[in-house]
Amino acid sequence: MNEVTFTYTSYDEDTEEYLGEVTHSFRTEGFLPEMLYNFKAFLQGVGFNYVSEVYAIKNDGQEVGEE
Repeated sequence: MNEVTFTYTSYDEDTEEYLGEVTHSFRTEGFLPEMLYNFKAFLQGVGFNYVSEVYAIKNDGQEVGEE
């Protein structure tokens, strides 16, 4: 089992003052659809609410989605 953590740190554009941080952690065995699902949840959690699907394209050209 592996633990994956995505972190988003926000700073003010003008003053570079630290505004906050969002962290999304999960445990996985490395199943790609599960990784994509959690990455989408992370993106939505930091404000990219319009992201509805995340796909990866493997070396052989095969698309893999979160399902």
